[in-house]
Amino acid sequence: MMNNVKNVIADTLHSVAEGLGEKAADQDAQSGMAQYGKHASEWLDHSAEYVRQFDYKKADASVREYVRQNPGRSLLIAGGVGLMIGVILRRR
Repeated sequence: MMNNVKNVIADTLHSVAEGLGEKAADQDAQSGMAQYGKHASEWLDHSAEYVRQFDYKKADASVREYVRQNPGRSLLIAGGVGLMIGVILRRR
């Protein structure tokens, strides 16, 4: 199931990258917008490949090991992230 989700996300990122690349190619190649579009397209394509290659089991094991080795720091990080999310959601 997780592989299916990864493929859907990667395919969507790749499709957006292609569309953005085509729009950038349609514009004047020297214009700033075309350059930004090209860079964004490349970045999205790299992101799609990263999502495809991402091993969530390895990442999970790595996070668990970090938490075991640094429980206090992990609690502070989790609390800080929770506080930031709370502030963001409260503003809406």
